[in-house]
Amino acid sequence: MISSIVRNWCEAEGEHGIFLSKLMQKYFLAVEGFVGPKSVEHMAAYHFIQEVEKLVLSHELNDILLSIDIFNKYRDRMGASNGQFVAEIGRVFNYKRFTAKTSKWNAYALCRKSKARICPYCNHAYAFTLQSENGDFRPTLDHFYFKDEYPHLALTLYNLVPSCASCNSSLKGEVDFYAEPHLNPLVDAENIQFYLAAGDDPSVLVDAIQSKSAEVQVKAKAIRNCSKTESSLNTFVINERYDMLSLEAIDFYLAKMQYEEAVSNTQFDFEFSEIISLRFDRSKHSQYLLGKMFADIYDSFSG
Repeated sequence: MISSIVRNWCEAEGEHGIFLSKLMQKYFLAVEGFVGPKSVEHMAAYHFIQEVEKLVLSHELNDILLSIDIFNKYRDRMGASNGQFVAEIGRVFNYKRFTAKTSKWNAYALCRKSKARICPYCNHAYAFTLQSENGDFRPTLDHFYFKDEYPHLALTLYNLVPSCASCNSSLKGEVDFYAEPHLNPLVDAENIQFYLAAGDDPSVLVDAIQSKSAEVQVKAKAIRNCSKTESSLNTFVINERYDMLSLEAIDFYLAKMQYEEAVSNTQFDFEFSEIISLRFDRSKHSQYLLGKMFADIYDSFSG
């Protein structure tokens, strides 16, 4: 992930918690009130959901990971019947029903509470929600821990990352982020930094930028050594995607350079607005497409 959205769901926590809690309570009552023999799979699902009830409502990563450990133990104990056990869990935490807009609290209602405007995985696609008389759209909700593999997390709030379809479907697909840890936008701090390069000689970079040379490349690296960051860079092909955005990077660099030259030129008695000149506010970089790349280029002038 490029952007951290740690507080993204703070305005949705209350309503979603009530929704998810009621869903589980309704299931408990249905099982307890059922007259007749209950299958081993149904009873295992019942006891499992009771055991992880507080964990799936939690906003803490450690609780979510603990719920996965418990789920895996139940699934292993079920042996040949584990498929039916998993299917029962999936019926309880029914994500497809949540996306159907048939109830007051659904995926659209949740996404309207999202603070993120941009996909946190790539930072170059919008991820906001619009509902109008002429049509609706919302970001895809990536299940950071894959819902088919861990169905009890299909509706867990802090397992839902508002993202673009390219990142969610085309790139991530069914990669298991539990087995192969990646940066989590809802939990982790930002750890990817962008920079410009022109071959192996740093001394030619400015000349290459000014001539808009095809040799200028946008590159991304981990700020701190971290296997999760390397996995994220690879899964979401960040370097490959941003290499196609060198024109935008060069234009921003030149705009910043020209602004710095203008304000330092004592021949002019003008007051310049950096935000207007650059059409970019460094303090609000997360609200812009490519905002993290622009912020890192901006910071390079003071570094």
